[in-house]
Amino acid sequence: MLKCTVTDLHLCQHCPRLFAYSWVKKKNAAFIGHRGTGNLPGTLFHTFAHMVLQDISSKGAGRQALVHALSQNPHAISFHIHETIKEEYLIPFLAEHGSTLTIEKIEAFATACERWIKYLEEFINPHISSFQDLDILFESIFHNTEYLMTSSYVFDDGESMSISGKPDALIFDPKTKEPVVLEYKGRKESDAMQDLAQTSLYAWLVRQSIGIIPRVDILYLEENMPLVRYPLPAIENLIENHPSLFQIARKIMVGEKRIPKCSDNALCQVCPFIPSCDNDFGEMIPAVIHTDKIVPLEKEHTPQQDAEELLSTLTEKLNLLSIPVIPSGYTIGPRFIRLKIIPDIRKKVTFAKIVNRTVDIQLGLSLSIPPLIQAQGGYISCDVQRDDWESFDVSSLVQDGGIQTKHTCPYPLGRRIDGSVFVGDLADPNMTSCLIGGTSGSGKSELIRSMVVGIALHNRQTMLSFTLIDPKRVTFTDFFSFPYLSQPVIMDPNTAMNILNACVHEMEERYKVLEKSGYSNISEYNGKENIQMVRRIIVIDEYADLIMNKATKEALENAIQKIGQKGRAAGFHLILATQRPDAKIVTGVIKANLQLKIALKVTSSTNSRIILDETGAECLAGYGDMLIGGSVPIQRLQSSKVSERDLKALYGQLDL
Repeated sequence: MLKCTVTDLHLCQHCPRLFAYSWVKKKNAAFIGHRGTGNLPGTLFHTFAHMVLQDISSKGAGRQALVHALSQNPHAISFHIHETIKEEYLIPFLAEHGSTLTIEKIEAFATACERWIKYLEEFINPHISSFQDLDILFESIFHNTEYLMTSSYVFDDGESMSISGKPDALIFDPKTKEPVVLEYKGRKESDAMQDLAQTSLYAWLVRQSIGIIPRVDILYLEENMPLVRYPLPAIENLIENHPSLFQIARKIMVGEKRIPKCSDNALCQVCPFIPSCDNDFGEMIPAVIHTDKIVPLEKEHTPQQDAEELLSTLTEKLNLLSIPVIPSGYTIGPRFIRLKIIPDIRKKVTFAKIVNRTVDIQLGLSLSIPPLIQAQGGYISCDVQRDDWESFDVSSLVQDGGIQTKHTCPYPLGRRIDGSVFVGDLADPNMTSCLIGGTSGSGKSELIRSMVVGIALHNRQTMLSFTLIDPKRVTFTDFFSFPYLSQPVIMDPNTAMNILNACVHEMEERYKVLEKSGYSNISEYNGKENIQMVRRIIVIDEYADLIMNKATKEALENAIQKIGQKGRAAGFHLILATQRPDAKIVTGVIKANLQLKIALKVTSSTNSRIILDETGAECLAGYGDMLIGGSVPIQRLQSSKVSERDLKALYGQLDL
C-alpha cells in the first residue's frame, strides 16, 4: 500500500516536480518557497493553542476556572473569556518561553492570541444562556480539538493509498451545527488558494472519518481581520477534484508519467532545482523512482504533436465513458491548447454530460489542474495548459493589437486563446467600467497595473488622467511619478472617499456643461469644442478594504452607483478589484453598475457566479488567466505583465 500525508499531497498540488524530488529524498524539497512568519513565532503559537484546547477539552484546571468565572457573572462573558485564558494559559506560557523571544515577537504573539481568543469567543458567547451546564457546552464545541486522522483511498484497479494528516484544530459550531477544520497561519494572507487547497485535504479526511464535510476556517494571525471562512459548497467542489490529485501523486510515486511544470512562477524563482527539473521531469520519469538517480529524457514533442495526442486521448476517454464525441481540431495558443470536440447528438450526448466528467477528463489527460470546458459556436472546447508557456508584457500587446479606428479610448486587455489581442474601449457602453475579482495569486494586481499602462500607452496624456487608490499600499509603489496621475497615489481610505465624492461632484458639473452645449457625451464635445474634457479613470485595488469599513461602505456604494450609471457620457470610468469576491463585497449595487466583469482564478463556483453569473473561473489556472463577461460575450484571455520595457515606453524613454 502506498502511504503519504496531507503535507505530501499539498506539495504535489503546489508543484508536482517538488513532490517527485521529495520522494527521491532530495533534502528540503518540501520546504522550498515557504514564506517566513515575520515577527510572529508561528510554531510557538501552534504549541500554545494546542495546549489550551487540549486542556479545555479534557476538563483541565484552566477550563474549570473558565466555567467558574462564567457561572459567577454571565453578564460579562467576553471579559471573563479573555481574562481567564490570559491568566490561566497565556501569562504562564510566556513566563516559560518568553525569555527566548524579542519584544517584537512577544507583542506579535500577544496580538495573535487576542485575535484567536476573539475567534473562540464567537463559539462560546452566543450559547452561554442556552446551556445550564457549561461543561456540556465546552464538550460539544471542543470535543476533539486535534488528532491524527488516517484514511485509505482505493483506486479503480483496487490499489489503495493510505493518507494521514493532523489539522491544527477540529471544533464544532453549535450555531450552524457544522464541524469546523481550523487552521492557523502565522503570517498575513498571501496565497489563499494554496491555503484552502491544504485545508480541503483535511476536510476530506474528516468526511472519510465521520461522513460529514466540515466548514474550513483559516486564521491569518498577522491580519487585522484574521478570519477567512470557506463554506461547504467551496469545500465540496475541491473535494470532488481530490481523486485526480491522488492519481497524480500515485503515478509520480511509481514513476508512470511525465510531470508537469509548477504553475507558480514565484515559486520557480526561488527553487534551486530550476532549470534542471526540465531535464529531470520534462518528458518521462524513471520506471522506479526510489533512488536518487534520475534517467535522462527523450526528445520533447512539438506543440502540434502534443495537441494531436491530447485530442486523440480526450476522444478515446470520452468514448470509453459512453460519451461519444467527434474530434474537430485544435487551436495552439501562447498558454493553452484548445481541444475541439463535437458531441454525438444522435446518441443524446449533451454539453452537461461532458462537463460532469471534468475530473475524469483531468485524470485521463494527466493534468495538474481541471480543464475549463465551454460551449463554443459549433463545438465544445476543452482547454489544456501548455507546460512551456511564457508570460508577455504590455508592449507586445500594444504592438500586436494596434489601434483600431473604431475605438475612441482603446486599451489592450489580453490575448485570446489563439494569441490574438483583445482590445477594449472605455468609450464603449459595454466596457466603460470594470469589476475584477480573483483570489490571491490569480494575477489581479498585475492585471490592474497592465490595464493602467495599456490605457496610457494607447492614448495621449492630454486626454487622460488617473486616480490610483491602493489601500494595500503595494500595487502602485512604482507609479509615484506616473505622468498621467491627477494626484499622488492614494493609500488612506478617508482620502479615497473624499476624492470619490469630488469625482461625483465634477461629473455632475460636466453634465451641466454638456446640457448647455447640446452634446450627449464627452466624445461629441471634444470633437467640436476647443477646450477638451479629460477622461478620468479611477482605479481601486482591493476595494474590500473600503467597503468593509462601516463608516465608508454606504458612501462608497453611492459613489460607485452614480459613476457607474452616468460616468461614460461624462468621461468617468471605474476599475474596481478585490481578492474576496463574495456577496458581502460584490454587492448587488456594485455588480449592477459595472459593465465589464473579469474573473481571474477563484476558489469556488459560487464566487465565479457572483462575478460572471456563470461557473468556470474556479477552473482557471491563475497568473493572469481570466474569463471576461458581463456586457460582453464570455471569453478566455491571458493578461500581460508590466515589464521594464513598458515603464520606459510609458516615461518616453523608449519608442514602441
